[in-house]
Amino acid sequence: MSSFNAILLLTFATLASSAFAADPPAGSTLPADEIDPSTGLARTTVVRPYTDPAGVASARPPAPRPIAATRPHVALILPTTSPALGSLAEAVRAGFMAASQAAGRDSIPVTVTAVDNEAAALVAACRQSQESGAMLVVGGFTRDGAQTLVTSECSRQPVLALNELRGPASTGAYSFSLSLDNEARQAALQAVADGWRQAIVIGTNTALSRRVQDAFEREWTRAAGELRRLPFSGNLDEAPVIRERIAAIRGDMVFLALDQAEARAVRPYVSGMLQIYATSFSVNPRAEAIVNVDLQGVRYVEMPWFVHPDHLAVMAYPPPASPLNVESERLYAFGIDAFRLALQLVRGDPSAPVDGVTGRITLEDRHFVRTLSPAEVDGGRVIPLRTTP
Repeated sequence: MSSFNAILLLTFATLASSAFAADPPAGSTLPADEIDPSTGLARTTVVRPYTDPAGVASARPPAPRPIAATRPHVALILPTTSPALGSLAEAVRAGFMAASQAAGRDSIPVTVTAVDNEAAALVAACRQSQESGAMLVVGGFTRDGAQTLVTSECSRQPVLALNELRGPASTGAYSFSLSLDNEARQAALQAVADGWRQAIVIGTNTALSRRVQDAFEREWTRAAGELRRLPFSGNLDEAPVIRERIAAIRGDMVFLALDQAEARAVRPYVSGMLQIYATSFSVNPRAEAIVNVDLQGVRYVEMPWFVHPDHLAVMAYPPPASPLNVESERLYAFGIDAFRLALQLVRGDPSAPVDGVTGRITLEDRHFVRTLSPAEVDGGRVIPLRTTP
């Protein structure tokens, strides 16, 4: 363990018993009237909004404002006041705080800072949090925000970025993300393990579809070999032509790099003789069976949060206080695991595997990587993949 982590452990052990943010006193729970129904937070939770005074990212981050609190804590910085990102960031915040509450006496002090952008405001809020005693800063919700956070002076102290990084993480920086690229790689390995060797990849020309295709193809080429790309326009009325295009090329399985509507339109025109794989980009596990029925037999990897609701690691955490769409619910689950990783970082034990609600999480080169649960669509329902002995 590094000397820095040893200092964190000593500091945390000394101060963990102090009431702070959403923490109840050791061995107790918060009474109902301690929860603010408008936010879902404990009334003692510290939330500090922060905005760029100019309304735009400036070349030099504004100087942080003085802060009274100087107690060691974990700082969560999210763009919850951003018009574009606010509702999504709020789902992460809710999950993070739900996990903090569920941890009880093992929890850590948390402050929540709201920003309206992930450029100058993010860096200034990070500096401000560190000056107020933050042992760890958690933020960088977007890819650009994550990169800004870990390449700033803030990463001289421990930070956990909530998105993928471009290139290796700097000293003191860790990352954790809901990566479709990672899901595509796992889908490729699952197909290889199932014995397939010739892939047909169906995707569109959108940026996200291309990313999913590229990630699948890199892993497939490394592990298996042959593949053919079959472009799809994205026009749902043109889905029937897929049947003839597949018949004209050779393959023993199909990978869909399509969004949910596209996947439901294309799947019926893929021969039942071909096993189909996808990512969560293509499947909504909360959709009604009548919606997903056209995805019959599609295999992909999914969060335990959705396919193993009775697992102890999932049951330990409450569902969202109000119904969320599936994208926001994924971010709520992501917030739960982000808190758990923050807890491990503060304790100086980042390499210990976590049986998370978003997957089994392990540390690889300062990046926290999720291994998800194999799943399939059967009768319109998403269920754990049945395996034969």
